[in-house]
Amino acid sequence: MRVELCKKSVERLVPDLAPLLSALRDREYTPVVKDCLDRCQRCDLGFVMATADGTPLSASTLDQLLGDLDALAAEEA
Repeated sequence: MRVELCKKSVERLVPDLAPLLSALRDREYTPVVKDCLDRCQRCDLGFVMATADGTPLSASTLDQLLGDLDALAAEEA
């Protein structure tokens, strides 16, 4: 699954993206970091913004985002 991440929203929670990118790759996802995903309202509220194979996602923590991605992957399998 291709996971596009909003760099701005992730960097609010963690200064280093490497551990998150590694966790996504370990789950066999293809992470792509974009400067912005043009979903600023939720981003400005402090949510992590992502798109997984075209499905928009937002989460209040990185662990929640990873859980949501895993649930979405399980639905597609």
